[in-house]
Amino acid sequence: MSDWRLHTPTGVNDILPEECGIKKEIEATIWAVMTAAGYKEVETPAFEYYDCYVGEGGQISQEAMFKFFDEQGRILALRPDFTTSIARMAATKEADKKTPLRYMYTGNVYRHEQTEGVRQREISQTGIELIGSYSYLADAEVISCAIEALLAVGIEEFSIEIGQVAFFNGIVEQAGFDDVMTERLRERIDSKDSVGIKQLVKNLNIEDDVKQLIIDLPYLFGDASILERANIAGLNYSSKIALDNLKSIYKTLCSYGFEKYISLDLGMLQSIDYYTGSIFKGYTHGVGFPVCAGGRYDNLMSKFGAPKGAVGVAIGISRIMKAVGGKGFGRSVGSTLAFAEKGADAPMYELVSSLRMNGCLVEQYLGEGSDFESAMRYAENTKQECVMRVYSDGRLKVYDLNQNTVIDTTVNEFAGYNDEAMEPTAEELGFRRM
Repeated sequence: MSDWRLHTPTGVNDILPEECGIKKEIEATIWAVMTAAGYKEVETPAFEYYDCYVGEGGQISQEAMFKFFDEQGRILALRPDFTTSIARMAATKEADKKTPLRYMYTGNVYRHEQTEGVRQREISQTGIELIGSYSYLADAEVISCAIEALLAVGIEEFSIEIGQVAFFNGIVEQAGFDDVMTERLRERIDSKDSVGIKQLVKNLNIEDDVKQLIIDLPYLFGDASILERANIAGLNYSSKIALDNLKSIYKTLCSYGFEKYISLDLGMLQSIDYYTGSIFKGYTHGVGFPVCAGGRYDNLMSKFGAPKGAVGVAIGISRIMKAVGGKGFGRSVGSTLAFAEKGADAPMYELVSSLRMNGCLVEQYLGEGSDFESAMRYAENTKQECVMRVYSDGRLKVYDLNQNTVIDTTVNEFAGYNDEAMEPTAEELGFRRM
């Protein structure tokens, strides 16, 4: 039998130092883009009452959630997505704030998900939610922020595909589909099953041009010309308004200079069904699943008693990491190793503290061997750039391992207590600031 203490559960992973460094840099880069656009970071609980995620709208299937009980027997669920939690927070904690409210988040969600044949249960995301606006300009802002974030992390070849749930909802309402038939149609459109779609609509008592539009839905993608193809004479008012909305979003993004990154897809339908208007996904080379996804969810805030228009996007950090492959990230900051000869611990630590406060990365040697030769071997194995050798009488030797040079000075002189003009700076001695 396996020793389960030595393993992680299926769907979760350890992130080791090098990979974690890349992850944090990517998150920080995206954070900078979003905060520059006015989004303020928030945190929501890792688990909530199960009721938060169920009920009218059925945002996440209960089978996808991790559920457990508290001490009173109430059902709790690990956070399966951020949007619902932030909607609850905004409705209950900031309902009186002037809108629009702009939130951003970084953290993990927990749900059963199959990605590229791999089961995932802990998914790292960064995203934004814009709450309190029904304008198409809000959709364009969120999508443009996603585009800016992808560009900022170094992804230059990608596509943001934009659809419209309200367009589809108007069509199925016009066709008289019930919930079961609507879900069947959605599945067939998603899998581009033309034969299955024809079987569903062949006996409907609706205009032939509407039938043909439903059959054509999986293939209505591309530039703005598909909006004209979809705007048939017999189309209902709700779907026409949805097409106008999508056209406004598209034209706005083009005016921002993002035309090369965007395309329209009227056959795109999300599985999370709280979306009410625009929906979008971002794809790039080498990643078979969307690196970002989002949309408009105007009905979700009503669930928590504060009706407001809202739109958001989530960016999958692990997928971004796969897309960039570490390129441009994880550049190690040059570090220095500090070694204290016998009786030199205090002056060594004073020097180390001073350098750290000035932004230098300095590591104290704590290796198994207590002699300087052991410290030098450790420095070479860990790719240190410099080694500081501090003596009990205040003398200091700085070994530049890149230049293969040694500088003799003193701790006081190096720290700048004497005439700085007479002594080399930390940078001149090979130190690198973080």
